[in-house]
Amino acid sequence: MSPPEDVMALSYYRGTLWSGGRDGLSVVDLDTLEVEPVRTPGAPRGLVYALLVDPDEQTLWVGHKDGLSRYDGALWQTWTEADGLTDREVLALASDPDGGLWIGTAHGLSRWDRGQWTSYTHASGLAGEAVSVILRDSSGRWWFGNGYSVDGGLTSFDDEGWHTYSTADGLAHPMVNAIVEEPGGPLWFGTGFASRGGLSAFDGTRWWTLTVDDGLAGPKVRSLFVDSEGGLWVGSEYDGIAHRTADGWEVFTPDDGLAGWEVKAMWEDPAGNLWLGTEAGLTRLSANVWRQG
Repeated sequence: MSPPEDVMALSYYRGTLWSGGRDGLSVVDLDTLEVEPVRTPGAPRGLVYALLVDPDEQTLWVGHKDGLSRYDGALWQTWTEADGLTDREVLALASDPDGGLWIGTAHGLSRWDRGQWTSYTHASGLAGEAVSVILRDSSGRWWFGNGYSVDGGLTSFDDEGWHTYSTADGLAHPMVNAIVEEPGGPLWFGTGFASRGGLSAFDGTRWWTLTVDDGLAGPKVRSLFVDSEGGLWVGSEYDGIAHRTADGWEVFTPDDGLAGWEVKAMWEDPAGNLWLGTEAGLTRLSANVWRQG
């Protein structure tokens, strides 16, 4: 499905699927499958990295190359480093239970809480300068990964402070591109750069890594997703996507109908269809296809 040709983020807001990527913002009608670019006054233009809908579902946040934007369904508002962000380029977004917003940028981490800004950098305890992926796990611990710059880095933060992890601890590669928590299972970290990387797991005590030899589509892991049935999806940089089933791994590529080779974003709609954002457009994988696995 195209346009958009390049999809880096997906989110569901007010009855439509929002897509963000190198072409900016688009909305997808789930019934007609019509795709329209967002051109409302004040909307971000150009490269979009991240989308997040507030828990109350009233506000859409957009992280993009020119700042952080908020949309309430009628009006847009944008913040930059001049307002308190650690950097103009916003790479990742996550909300916390206290109503705060965590913002990963190309040069640090910001927290926004009702107009008040707090900044964190490498000097504060982050493993690297950039934060391109954020996750709060079921225990309340925060995880911040850097897949934006070659120095990479993985940091956790909780009541005991900051802790960094590296390949010496068990990460397959320093660059962390995606993080997801499996219900009742471990944390999964998608790592890699170019033709190196792997899928690392951490259960709170030990680390282990899966690679192409274990059934992954490719060495570098670009994206991760857990579906409504608890299935794990692993998007690669150049080789399609792998889905873990009870019988092992199944791989989907453009030969199976995938729009592109690089899967950057995933979202499951209320009907159980899986939407896959790639460098060459969107693919809708019907529930009756993947659930057969």
